[in-house]
Amino acid sequence: MRKLIVSMNVTLNGCMAGPNGELDWHYSRWDEAMARVTSLHLGEADTLLLGRITYEAMAGYWMAKGSNALGPREDSDFTAMINHCAKVVFSRSRKTAYWQNSRVARSVAKEVRALKRQHGKDILVYGSGKLVAALTQLNLVDEYRLWVHPVVIHRGRALFKTNTALQFTGKITFDTGVVLMSYKANL
Repeated sequence: MRKLIVSMNVTLNGCMAGPNGELDWHYSRWDEAMARVTSLHLGEADTLLLGRITYEAMAGYWMAKGSNALGPREDSDFTAMINHCAKVVFSRSRKTAYWQNSRVARSVAKEVRALKRQHGKDILVYGSGKLVAALTQLNLVDEYRLWVHPVVIHRGRALFKTNTALQFTGKITFDTGVVLMSYKANL
């Protein structure tokens, strides 16, 4: 069975975004070493699951990157991988998907259970707080990769809204102060 892995940037106090979805608190800490690890993780996956809001933000960004042949070389490999990867966007309002290799799905439980049974590489979830909450509630997440930033925001959207038992499996510390903490779920 394929693994479903949530990869999420969070603050020290467990927020994944500001109260209005702001992510500005994590951009300044992102560096090349973190980008390399992200590329390694994406290389181990062949499917991305995204909520509508994350999908719309990422699609525009990565489609534009893919069409810019003059962009930085270090971005080109990741850009090619993410654009090539199969993408499933969960949305009640969106009817079609315009990013290459993407499609719209409605039922999280049915779709994800079917994907996990298929042959393939890992399944990743980037951002997508409402989707992650649904996946957590349905007990479909196998691993959480939490990019913990040395930042505290006083009001924000919490990643976990209920008690969630996790098993620590490893960490990577970056020079920026960010620590990538990995946890096994479904205990």
